[in-house]
Amino acid sequence: MNLQEPETVAIGYHGTRSDFADAIEAEGFKVSRNPYDWLGDGVYFFQHAPRRAWEWAFERFGSQGAVVGAEIRLSECMDLLDVGWNDVLSDAHDEYVRLLGASGRSIPTQSTGAHPLDREVINYTVGVLNEIGIPIACVRAAFREGRPVYPDSALYNRAHIQIAVRDSENCIKRIWRQPEALLGR
Repeated sequence: MNLQEPETVAIGYHGTRSDFADAIEAEGFKVSRNPYDWLGDGVYFFQHAPRRAWEWAFERFGSQGAVVGAEIRLSECMDLLDVGWNDVLSDAHDEYVRLLGASGRSIPTQSTGAHPLDREVINYTVGVLNEIGIPIACVRAAFREGRPVYPDSALYNRAHIQIAVRDSENCIKRIWRQPEALLGR
């Protein structure tokens, strides 16, 4: 877990509605704080997957779907693709569950499409790290979604890497509206 690595830039694609895409181009992104946001608070991107972002946008907004691309600095990133974060997250989970129990609250229940426990544990972890001087500007993780590509496959047809950008001012280098012709419509 080294937050001081050389700058890495990823290309992310944010599925949205056309009028929201116009507002993003004019005003920038707004952080999402939905209870189902599995990587905690942030602006959500499909890494290097414009067609998957388009599918997501089309499923929700139909012909009003749109995709905004962004260059994302992955510095100060809780990169859950790196095993160095496993113990940090596991320990934070245990502490968070202990705090919930001590306050009489129940553990959030995970379900398909909604991961409130993951959200709460990541937000808790980011808060603890910030308190000790380790800022987290974004979170990145792999997400297994969909169905197997073929029988008995470990490959899933909607699997992707997601990035939740918590600090868009420092992480987003530039944005653009992804041309519809490049989305495979």
